[in-house]
Amino acid sequence: MTSARLSRGATLLTVVALLISTVGDEVALVALALRGADRTGLTSVVSAQMLAGLLPGIVLGGVIGRIVDRFRLDVVLGVTLVLECLIAASAAAFADGAVLLIATMLFLGALGAVAQTCVMALVPRLFPASDVQLRVNGVMESTRNAGYIVGPLLVGLLTAQGGTGLALAVDAGTFAFALLAVPVITQWLAARAVPLPPTVDTPPAPAEGAKGGLRVGLSLLWTGPQRRAALATITVTVASTSVVNVLMPFFAREIPGGAASYGTLLATWSVGLVVGPFVLRGRLGKQPTAVVAVGAAAIIGLGYVVTAAFLVLPVMLAACLCGGMANSVQNVALRTHVMADCPQDVRGRVGAAYGATLQSSVAVGFALAGLAPAGWARWGILAGGAVAFLAGSLGWLRTRALTAPAPAGANESVPAVRVSEERAS
Repeated sequence: MTSARLSRGATLLTVVALLISTVGDEVALVALALRGADRTGLTSVVSAQMLAGLLPGIVLGGVIGRIVDRFRLDVVLGVTLVLECLIAASAAAFADGAVLLIATMLFLGALGAVAQTCVMALVPRLFPASDVQLRVNGVMESTRNAGYIVGPLLVGLLTAQGGTGLALAVDAGTFAFALLAVPVITQWLAARAVPLPPTVDTPPAPAEGAKGGLRVGLSLLWTGPQRRAALATITVTVASTSVVNVLMPFFAREIPGGAASYGTLLATWSVGLVVGPFVLRGRLGKQPTAVVAVGAAAIIGLGYVVTAAFLVLPVMLAACLCGGMANSVQNVALRTHVMADCPQDVRGRVGAAYGATLQSSVAVGFALAGLAPAGWARWGILAGGAVAFLAGSLGWLRTRALTAPAPAGANESVPAVRVSEERAS
């Protein structure tokens, strides 16, 4: 089998597997939340489930990063999918009480964080060229967001037919299907002639640069003035827009058309998430990724400002479509910027630190939203969107100023590679 054919086949299967496993993640989240509400009748249990799914990526970031860096990526991903399959199948039969429901979400959240870190480390390893990484990350972002749309719809259909037990059983099947991609990834890594680290049976002795966990990942993640400017901007905008996400259901009372229009707005944002990465295939894709990421963050904030300021449904729909597209562009550009210049032996820790940073920002936004009265939802959305727009605009100016003109034939990531390698040595 030629490497070109293997590359195309592996890409297709990996994308399909990602879509299926993402659908599985959403099925698990929604089905377990529905079961928690049905079996306990307590909002506190559902809230605890949501937090349990979020916290492992923050608290266990160092451990996850070391695991991904220490062992073979295909092995780690395969074991993770097997465990997700077993836990989802067990939850279908046994997870009824509050403790088991919260524990199930905790384990699935931890395993999901491992899988996401594996994917972040795999992309630059399989696609060394930064422009190719951007396209692949764009395809994966669209695929992942499509899963977010399909997942809840599937839960509704399955729950109506056979309850949450059927939904969780199908969820286990999605993870089993995703395992089909693991042997292909193994062959692909070999075909690319990229040396794999030893298996779990023969762990390597850690080099000096491979020691440490989340602290090392964070120090490398925040290396360089441009990266610090971009990440600082994104953390502020993510926290402020997370406040908006909490307030949006209360804002539904003020929208013309009520809950039906609110659902349409959410669906439109989701459509924007799917189609957004395709705009990176044009001139925008040739711009520095840090600049694109923070510029997109400003557009997200502007989208929320327009949505809350003009209660005219066509205007709100257009704002949500643009905001959703900018949301996915931000994700793709920032992920590519972070991982493209990262030394191979620390990609797991940098990826875990990246995930922990963003999830911490989300958690801060969720906590701040609890301080806003429900009756002030519209003003809270305006304020959160305005903060994101201002922070993104200032960040865009700052990152543009820090983007040094590259010589012909070079890409923007070369200086950062040298800095990262010096820090890791």
